[in-house]
Amino acid sequence: MLNSIDSSMVSSSQRPIPFKIRPDLIVKRVEYRGIPSWVIKDPVGLKYHRLDPEQYRCLQLLNGERNLEQIEKALCEEFPSLHLQLQDVQGLVTELHKKNIVFSDRPGQGAALLEIQREQDKKKRWNLVKNLLYLRLPGWDPEPTLRYLYPYIRFCFNQKFIFFTSLFIASSWILLLVNFSTFQAKLPEFQQFFGWPNLIYLWITLALTKVLHEFGHGMSCLHFGGECHEMGVMLLVFSPTLYCDVTDSWMMRNKWHRIIIGAAGMIVEIFISAITIYIWWFTQPGLLHHLALNIFFVTTITTVVFNANPLMRFDGYYMLSDLLEIPNLRPKADKTLREKFAWYCLGIEPKPDRTMPTSGRLWFILFAITAWLYRWVVVFGITLFLYTVLKPYDLQSIGIAMAFMSVISIFWGMGQACYQILMAPRQEPISYVRLGFSLSVLTAIVVAALMIPIPWHLESPVLLEPADLKHVYTKTDGVIEEILVQPGDTVEVGDVLMRLSNIQKKMELQQYKTELKEIEIRIRTADQAGNLDQENYLLDSRKNLITLINQLEQQFKQLEITAPISGQIIAPPRAPVPKVDPMRNQLARWTGTPLDSANLQAYLEPKTHLLSIAPGSDYVAQMVIDQEQRNDLHLDEEVEIKFDHLPHEIYLAHVSEIADRPLEVAPEALSNKAGGQLATVTDEQGNERLQNPSYLALVDLNEDVDLLRTGLRGQARFLVDERTAGQWLWKYIRSTFHFRL
Repeated sequence: MLNSIDSSMVSSSQRPIPFKIRPDLIVKRVEYRGIPSWVIKDPVGLKYHRLDPEQYRCLQLLNGERNLEQIEKALCEEFPSLHLQLQDVQGLVTELHKKNIVFSDRPGQGAALLEIQREQDKKKRWNLVKNLLYLRLPGWDPEPTLRYLYPYIRFCFNQKFIFFTSLFIASSWILLLVNFSTFQAKLPEFQQFFGWPNLIYLWITLALTKVLHEFGHGMSCLHFGGECHEMGVMLLVFSPTLYCDVTDSWMMRNKWHRIIIGAAGMIVEIFISAITIYIWWFTQPGLLHHLALNIFFVTTITTVVFNANPLMRFDGYYMLSDLLEIPNLRPKADKTLREKFAWYCLGIEPKPDRTMPTSGRLWFILFAITAWLYRWVVVFGITLFLYTVLKPYDLQSIGIAMAFMSVISIFWGMGQACYQILMAPRQEPISYVRLGFSLSVLTAIVVAALMIPIPWHLESPVLLEPADLKHVYTKTDGVIEEILVQPGDTVEVGDVLMRLSNIQKKMELQQYKTELKEIEIRIRTADQAGNLDQENYLLDSRKNLITLINQLEQQFKQLEITAPISGQIIAPPRAPVPKVDPMRNQLARWTGTPLDSANLQAYLEPKTHLLSIAPGSDYVAQMVIDQEQRNDLHLDEEVEIKFDHLPHEIYLAHVSEIADRPLEVAPEALSNKAGGQLATVTDEQGNERLQNPSYLALVDLNEDVDLLRTGLRGQARFLVDERTAGQWLWKYIRSTFHFRL
């Protein structure tokens, strides 16, 4: 009786904690950015927990006999910088108990654990309801299947196989790029093929590719020494697929092994897409042909939009988390954003948290905001897809309802986060001054964005050239002997601009003339001998020689280059210094421009751009406008032009001409390969062809011509209309999305 009274008078911090570490746990030490952590594997519940050093030390100290004060003292001695108190230690013990990695011999523990399990099941059911577009159902243990298949696919992890697979994938993409026009031409046929009821093929191919995707995760995890004990069915936007739990990779110390496991599924899909590209190319239009193209789209789009994207909690997210060595990247980013919101908008100071990062908080905030915005983009895109597919069958309400539930879940999460911030226990009250100021700023921003008139301008790249410019090219090859003009000189029609020489052609001409004299003698001899056949043969040979001599003499005349028009000399674009192979004997290749004196005795190829001649002092700006902007630009419309080398000068000019036909070849200086803004591809002739349909407009420039030079690049801007931001947003929605209710 006395002992019970004495024990009741002992404070709770001095009573023994009745918890012990479970002996069946598997523990691995894993470092993140040089900081040790301990990953705990529960072999019974197949759950994994990552513990910080103080958490793991607290777990080790739990032996059923130590009390809170003893554990606090031991932790403070080992981790003096944490300044732990009794309530902190009590929180650590409670957290370890919730993770179910400690046990107690005392009665009544089962009820507490059962209550924890019920809360977890309730949370799972709620997640199932609020993520109707992403349903994850319970699965089975695939470990026996994986171990059975592993010996047959072990060769896939061989370095030689990986090398040749990479070459195969690269070759398929090259094939696709080379035949991109054919590929693009077949897209309408492909889209028409996959309507109802053939849409079932889309689901089947998606399911099969995702099965292989998940087996890629499982096999790679098994290869690096991990285990996989859960694989189940998942409905991604109503499409059946699988999921594979490879959380056991957390036990691996090598982060690159974890990254490879995360990327294994995407690698499998990329390999499948490479195979389907070849199947599509070598088959005739039909079921197999269209299915191959469909699989290519499924594997490519899902990989880019979902799996490889770190903004969603799929493969790319976990790969980024392992690469940066930041466990729980998304929860930490969300919490950092909530703390900053609570402080700046509500005046609530965040509590110190040892698990939160102390540096790079801005990047965490940007990551959280970007991920939140991207989630809206995905929900909106899926809604459009479901609406478009189900509308012909009057089932669009199903897609809208599913999307509505997803939107509600997003707002519910935002509201729940705000509620937790407001209801969290704290000593300081909410700063109503900051709250009012934040609401005022938000209201002002919304009003300014939607009600204030905003002019809407469109921009296009421009290239400056003299009006009616005439380009001069070499008609034959030769070596520069004499340069008679320089940029800025004025010439008249017929003036000699440059003289070239060609020793080889000169020697050929002399040889042909010598052969002609010999044939003339042989013709006279055959005529005197009465050999008619030989005479006819020699006459034909003489005719051919005369033709060759005339051609060479014409080429010699072309070595003297004359001005086709009168005007001012304009230098051509400068050529970079070429790479010269010292093992090969090559003629000197010119650099800069052919008009440079350093290029004397340099070799010029046929069709080399020597110079240009401007007949007047006027300039014209070539303006390349996108097809979508074509109808917004009109003749005589005022355009503002700003050149790159004159960033503080704005030239006002008017549109003088707009082409009726699309521009096929872009000006070389405006190509993205030359530092311009236009996306181009190089064709077989070396021309830079535009990837997007565009039109050419000409803008006359007559002011400050002394500051302008041929070949200047810049940006042209013209006013389309002036409306409020809300009106522009509504116009964009109406022009982009055609809802037919």
